[in-house]
Amino acid sequence: MYSNNYTLLRELELKKSTKPFLAKGKSVKRCAACQMAEKVCICAWRPQASCNLDFVLLMHRLELFKPTNTGRLIADVFPESKVYLWNRCEPESGLLKILNDPLRECFIVFPYQSSVERSRKVVQNIPVSDKKITLILLDGSWKQCSRMIMLSRWLDNATCLSLPDTLVKSYSVRDSGKSDRFSTAEAAVSCLTLSGEIQAAEVLRHYFNVFNLHYLATRGCYQPVLTESHQALQQYMG
Repeated sequence: MYSNNYTLLRELELKKSTKPFLAKGKSVKRCAACQMAEKVCICAWRPQASCNLDFVLLMHRLELFKPTNTGRLIADVFPESKVYLWNRCEPESGLLKILNDPLRECFIVFPYQSSVERSRKVVQNIPVSDKKITLILLDGSWKQCSRMIMLSRWLDNATCLSLPDTLVKSYSVRDSGKSDRFSTAEAAVSCLTLSGEIQAAEVLRHYFNVFNLHYLATRGCYQPVLTESHQALQQYMG
């Protein structure tokens, strides 16, 4: 089966679990790789792309098991992306090494929040730098991500990248009910666009569109109509 750092971590944590994670639609027979219903699997549309940014997914453990998670799309498109579980007191050594790497400039990608802005440096653009730009994407619900950034003292010195409020929200599978709250994949598309990585942004955007269409088809038990996003992805198959 296809694997990346997300799927490897998910498999490891599933083996540790003492009881199954029962997501909505638990009766659906899903593809083990993409978590869609087998009849609408998106594995055939999985692209790969390259960019000059490094992505790091810092995941809440519950988010790791949700079929609606979009952080995994980033790991699909950019297989070198690192994926770590969040721990309030004991961050993984690999993540600390990244944060303390003198050759990297790290940013936590998190929406504007006044309490966060008062306590840390916040920027709204990705700077030009001789260092490797590394974007740490908090992956969880809004409430979970708020706790992750506020309770992790080892993140206190990291600069926060606040995304522009001009993003177009297109996540139709999970809706926070707030216009300024975006999925992890949408945040990554915005980061790529801000840094001038237009082609990579388009690849991830098309893959995200396909994910939305096929997940809604999973819920509705129908075959999705192929779109321009399906067609665009054909040249980027991994």
